Amino acid sequence: MFSPFGHFSEDGCSFHILTPDIPRNWYNYFHTDYYVTFTSQCGIGQGFLQDSLGRRLMPVKGRGLYAVEGGAGWSLCGLPVYEPREQYECVHRLGSTTITLQKRGIRTDYTLFVPCGDDPFACAEVTAVRVTNTNDTPREIKLIAYVENDFDEPYKPQGYNTSAAGRDDALNGLHYEFEEEFEGGKRTFCFFLGCGQEVTGWDCARNAFIGPYGTLQDPAALHRGGCSNSACVAEKIGYAVQTTLRLNPGESGFASFTTGLAESLDRANGILARFAAEAQVLGELERVEEKYRGRLNAGLSLKTPDENLNHLINHWLKYQTDMGSRWARVRHNGYRDIASDTECLAAFNPRLAWERLKRLLTYQYANGYAPRTFIDGRICDNNFSDCAVWLTFTAYYILMELGDMTLLEEEVPFNDGTVATVYEHLRRSVDFLYGFRGHHGLIRIWGGDWNDCMNYVGIKGQGVSVWLSIAWVRACRQLRALAEAAGKDEAEIVCLKERDDEMCALINEYGWDEEGGYYIYAISDDGEPIGASSCEEGRVFLNPQLWAVLAGGLNAGREARAIENSYRLLWDRLGTRVSWPPYTEKSIWIGGIAKKAPGVQENGGVYLHAMCWKLAVDALMDNAARVREDVDSIVPFRNEVVAGRAEPYTLCNCYMGPETGYRYGTPGQSWRTASGQWFLKAMAQFVFGLRPRLEGLAVQPCLPEGWDEAFAEKEFRGCRYRITYRRTGEKAVFFEGERLPGDVLPLRSGSVLVTF
Repeated sequence: MFSPFGHFSEDGCSFHILTPDIPRNWYNYFHTDYYVTFTSQCGIGQGFLQDSLGRRLMPVKGRGLYAVEGGAGWSLCGLPVYEPREQYECVHRLGSTTITLQKRGIRTDYTLFVPCGDDPFACAEVTAVRVTNTNDTPREIKLIAYVENDFDEPYKPQGYNTSAAGRDDALNGLHYEFEEEFEGGKRTFCFFLGCGQEVTGWDCARNAFIGPYGTLQDPAALHRGGCSNSACVAEKIGYAVQTTLRLNPGESGFASFTTGLAESLDRANGILARFAAEAQVLGELERVEEKYRGRLNAGLSLKTPDENLNHLINHWLKYQTDMGSRWARVRHNGYRDIASDTECLAAFNPRLAWERLKRLLTYQYANGYAPRTFIDGRICDNNFSDCAVWLTFTAYYILMELGDMTLLEEEVPFNDGTVATVYEHLRRSVDFLYGFRGHHGLIRIWGGDWNDCMNYVGIKGQGVSVWLSIAWVRACRQLRALAEAAGKDEAEIVCLKERDDEMCALINEYGWDEEGGYYIYAISDDGEPIGASSCEEGRVFLNPQLWAVLAGGLNAGREARAIENSYRLLWDRLGTRVSWPPYTEKSIWIGGIAKKAPGVQENGGVYLHAMCWKLAVDALMDNAARVREDVDSIVPFRNEVVAGRAEPYTLCNCYMGPETGYRYGTPGQSWRTASGQWFLKAMAQFVFGLRPRLEGLAVQPCLPEGWDEAFAEKEFRGCRYRITYRRTGEKAVFFEGERLPGDVLPLRSGSVLVTF
């Protein structure tokens, strides 16, 4: 079963949802470098502007779009979901969403999108509405757009609001001016909502439109025939702008509404003027679509036997990767999250990935340490120890794609304003963690590593992360490879090799559980092992075993043993768990992981980010049966337990484990996770085997069992390869009909046949 609620378009660039009444909201995101917004199939969502240090202004905390005729009104978003309607469809596209509704003989097609442009002092989102009279009598329809914000005092019962807002004839809409700290100083902003057509009504106060007893689904204004032309004085702002369309039978009309923030009333007026007429709006929509065609379509295309999987990989996961590389988890600017997503972006757009990596380096400390996030005007460390390790991974894969080691000499500032080369940023990050050690000389976990919820394990400063120590080995080896390629001093290269050997020896002596036959996860401040066979709870963790392989091996023979022993304990028909058995409250000393219910996310759930690392590892170990099992577990419409519950066009962070009872197999949050990004990377670089190396593009595939043929197109250093994969039982790579002695392609465009 694919999905009972919708389907991809033929070209895969849109997903069509056929009913608003599905198990949960299915979202779509739109963004520029400074503004991000999202909407569900019912129009539910938020939008905010962010400066370079994570200060946020939210012009859209909630939104609604309505039609009113006489004394009756209705939502154009499909709400309430139980109300009858003549037609409904939501189409999520790359860069926009359109909701079509027909009710009471009126058809509406409204499209929400964010215009192109990257300005930290101005943002907008545009709602374009086409209304058609499907009846045989003339109709007069009032269209009303409503927006709530989050930068004056919040609305709550018995709350205290002092805001004031009003109508501005020159603006053809509503505005409210306020001061806020933004981009290093006090700035004046204008919050606006306007219409491209004649304004026939408005409200500026929330209670005037919603009413003291109304809701966004059922505002009071719909029952009184429209807006009441009210100002806002010492109330919570809530903007409603109304325009009126008079339509003969079969006739259509158009209206546009634009809301956002600008640094002046004049700039707000200029933004509204850009999106007034239908031709202007359609032209901007085309520019948005062109932006994503250019950003996402070049560089990589994969074709599997599953057409829905092709749509997911080639369009939607690229879109998710692009957003994550700039906006991380949306609710906060996770440092490691941005770095990891940017590493994945390099698989299809390494030039953009390089620019985003340099931006990320500007938040790094001069001693090499990297923070957890930057938000609310501050760089916040949050006592996390792993963030620096991701920088080398990201730089390594970008540079292997581009092949230009001179980029390492580009200069980028640290967060204190001092400047160093990119190579120096990477070297200091590796050096910092090498010196940040606790028990047995392993790297400290401090307030958490990749597993945010291990936040009590090493808070006293002596607890260590075996996983992070393994990840450091991977970074050290990649830095050494970059140093060799860039012709760095031989003594530095030798030092990196010695440190690598030293850390591997420590990991194998103190991080290996001989009885369990796998690597433990951590050692607490008090010397207690975590993720060891002797533990009552949290006896085994997936990630250390996977990363021992991803690091390139720590001890001959141990990696395969660790993989087999951990998989056996962690397997569930839903997918491979990230840990087992789950923690309960009696293990609260470990951290927030024990506060989560057993089977939820990191605490014994099927965490898809880790599953995507497993996919890469199983491909590296050339196990086609497990690769097939991984793909079928990760992809929501291929997982028999999950199918129909999760968005088919994006990936979520986890599936709930068996201990969760009725929640078993239900998805976690979508979009705001690295799962989609790492699935894309794992498929491209490990399953299809398109491995970038300094000498060229190597092809080392491990296609899933049952996939006898597949195709790929890959752009690499100015070359375009058209690659056919065929299962013949013999491993070989042919370029333009000639068998190659190895698996590295010549640096010229051509056709490639890979047999396996």
